[in-house]
Amino acid sequence: MRRVKPWIRNGMLALVFAGGLVWVTPQLDNVSGWQNVPEQTAESLSAVGLSVEEVLVIGRQQTAAVDILDTLGAVRGAPILDINVPAARTRITALPWVRSAEIVRHLPNSLRIMLTEYTAFAIWQNAGKYTLIDRDGTVIIEVSNAPADMPVVVGPDAPIHADALFTALDEQKEIRRRVKAAVRLGGRRWNILLDAMDGGITIKLPEENITAALNELAALDDKHQLLSRAVSEIDLRIVGRLVVQLKDGYAPIPQQSLFSPAEREVRTDNHVVPDKELPKGV
Repeated sequence: MRRVKPWIRNGMLALVFAGGLVWVTPQLDNVSGWQNVPEQTAESLSAVGLSVEEVLVIGRQQTAAVDILDTLGAVRGAPILDINVPAARTRITALPWVRSAEIVRHLPNSLRIMLTEYTAFAIWQNAGKYTLIDRDGTVIIEVSNAPADMPVVVGPDAPIHADALFTALDEQKEIRRRVKAAVRLGGRRWNILLDAMDGGITIKLPEENITAALNELAALDDKHQLLSRAVSEIDLRIVGRLVVQLKDGYAPIPQQSLFSPAEREVRTDNHVVPDKELPKGV
């Protein structure tokens, strides 16, 4: 590159910094004119120090630094005014973990990238694949298996309905802590699977009024330790009726030891009511 004479270089710097402080604002980075600096001008400005020497990334937790730099498309020493900021922002936002991104030029030689990333909240199991999802149902990235510390949601429409389910569960923290999986059935309702020392407990929730059903389950557990008994399934689909299915090999639970007749009708046989036999809306 042609050597720039000192007096010319000083003149360029005076021009840039006298009227160019506004160049670092993100608003002007959206103006297409700044993305079309003539090559010779960009090279001349690079010769006087207006080149990329530092990239500062803020908010990165999951996105690999090398992916950000590769997607940015700028190498050290490249003319800083030669970077198409809107296009670079679009490319970085397309990375799996990135919800949004802002890029600001700080003259003379640095770029600041501010990321907002998705937060993995559950694993969506669908068609034999595991995918991390954000709480609002956004699909983030496919993974090879399900991490042990996240609940699994199952069903084609599970991601977009998971937030409502877990918002209700958050009101019952002890039940929420034990949830290992939630299965969306027929696009209508949920079964949740709780952990237990000798196997899981399936809770069949109603289509509507999930919060009320979970509040009632928590109250019964506080009073009768229902979730600590030899129970394999609790059916809450029909308001006013509780069906408890015992694990194989266990004697029936005496109804009078659990609930008074005033509390609700309780069945502890092994009859299971299929979803298809329930009235519409149950």
